[in-house]
Amino acid sequence: MDKHSTSMDNGTDTMNKTSSLQRNVAVQARIINKLLDRSQIYMDSAFRLIYQSSAHICIVLGYRALESMLMALYVKENNLTSLPHSLSLEDLARLTDEKTGPDLDTVMFIQSIHFLASFKDTALLQQIQITHLKRVLSRVDDVLARLSRKILSHSLEEHHHIP
Repeated sequence: MDKHSTSMDNGTDTMNKTSSLQRNVAVQARIINKLLDRSQIYMDSAFRLIYQSSAHICIVLGYRALESMLMALYVKENNLTSLPHSLSLEDLARLTDEKTGPDLDTVMFIQSIHFLASFKDTALLQQIQITHLKRVLSRVDDVLARLSRKILSHSLEEHHHIP
């Protein structure tokens, strides 16, 4: 009798672990999808505001899009069910890593966008020409597309390039 109940208990434990794992996968997928959606909304807004808003706002939105995408990738690669408070420079280098090694150009670009987004004196950024701002946002868009391909296995959506 004891052997039978132990066997049933083990079966129950296995079922509980399986359902817990399924819940974690579902939670992770929801987090990733929300972050991908947020990233897309930020970029859509940045491109929409190029002509009628400040360059600083567009850069902030571009950075937030990058941050959301990087968080989604971090959640995926670390199999998390909650968001980290922030990402370190080491995390950034690891997340942008290519097959040939660290993509330091992308790391530096993201750090530069972060620096510009946190600029206190926005008057300097107002002097940016629209063609340069478009080029910066286009580069952000390219980085987002590359990062979203890394996440694709956990999400139904890929970052859509802005025309």
